[in-house]
Amino acid sequence: MTAVTGSIRRVLAWAALLGVVALLLFSLWWRVEGGRWMRVETPSMGTRAPVGTLLWVRPAAFDTLQPGDFITFHPPGRPDLTYSHLVHARNADGTLTTKGVIPAADPWRIGPSDVIGTVRMKWWGAGWLVAAGPMLLAGGCLVMAVRAVVSKRWKAPVALVLGSVVLVATVLWWRPLLGADRLAVAPDASGGVTVTYVGTGLLPVRVSAEGGGTVVLADGEVGSVDTAPGSADRLNLIRLSPAITWWWWVLLVAVCFVPALARLATGGRRASPAAEVGSRPPCHRRVLESHRVPSHHRRVGAAG
Repeated sequence: MTAVTGSIRRVLAWAALLGVVALLLFSLWWRVEGGRWMRVETPSMGTRAPVGTLLWVRPAAFDTLQPGDFITFHPPGRPDLTYSHLVHARNADGTLTTKGVIPAADPWRIGPSDVIGTVRMKWWGAGWLVAAGPMLLAGGCLVMAVRAVVSKRWKAPVALVLGSVVLVATVLWWRPLLGADRLAVAPDASGGVTVTYVGTGLLPVRVSAEGGGTVVLADGEVGSVDTAPGSADRLNLIRLSPAITWWWWVLLVAVCFVPALARLATGGRRASPAAEVGSRPPCHRRVLESHRVPSHHRRVGAAG
């Protein structure tokens, strides 16, 4: 059992190492070829590239860009800002007009010097991991340092507890799981308002207005809720909450059991008393044997 478990652990470790090396080599090749990575930080691209998406951008000839192409660029005269929008139109003077999925067309016109490239790949949610990478790496180093100085029996508990603390702290700092941005507020005939939101978290979010409507939004989706009549000045009554289905809860509960299952799979079961006695030094066994009651004494005691 131990030999099989050790083999499985080695295979998993090598697979993880090869995956990391392959990703690093691919990223290096992408960079050498002139590519870049961009993290989506605003919801203007809706479900096409929600907040937290990692964009893989490659250079492209300006003359080949057509309406509908997904490009990354600097607004004219603002090299400190970077946007990733769609090409909306080609203008008569040779410039391009851009537009996000949700907002109206951008107010500027961009030329060849403003374009960084076209978006070739989109990795949903990976941008959050890139943003949180330094924090997770520092926390991982801290866990390894503490684990190295504690005794063997405390290594697994320390790694589990401190690793959980690092993960929770990272999630609380970056808040990638749940979010929604308010896009617009418009009054309605009943004296309330219609409020429009866009989801910005990895998990679905439920937007509810007290006494009004409710809408569930996935990452990048847009939806509106109507507040109760006469509540136009009470936008604080709108609540955001997780819209997690039953199978999400099952998955979360299952994840909680992963450390225990991993411990069991790696041979964490306690050795039997017989094995413990057999593993003791010869001098200990002789002491134990000297204190054993002869068999005929045990029979007499049983008969009496």
